[in-house]
Amino acid sequence: MEGSLAIIFIFGGIPAIIISLAYLKNRRIERTALIASGKDASIFEENSSKPKHYLTLKYGMFLVGLALGVLMGAYLEANTFMDEAAAYFSMVLAFGGLSLVLFYLLMKNKLEE
Repeated sequence: MEGSLAIIFIFGGIPAIIISLAYLKNRRIERTALIASGKDASIFEENSSKPKHYLTLKYGMFLVGLALGVLMGAYLEANTFMDEAAAYFSMVLAFGGLSLVLFYLLMKNKLEE
């Protein structure tokens, strides 16, 4: 078990660190080039005009959907002949996805008003 964790860390962690450092270096170079040419680097600010409470609502709905999926998976596993892994996996994905679709519809209606 410990050997497999070490392999996962080596082949997963080290490339992730290298990619992150390359991304940060390229971002710094792009911003420096924009500032040197006299342009504003405010285009790199991510979603500064979008309120953060919508993001909180999205994650809250998603986590509630996952919890409902776990509960429904337990119900299916106990009361049907469905395999345990299939019951949990399918219900978690179904309810998690359903919660994100519901969030999309709520935001679509909110922005149309």
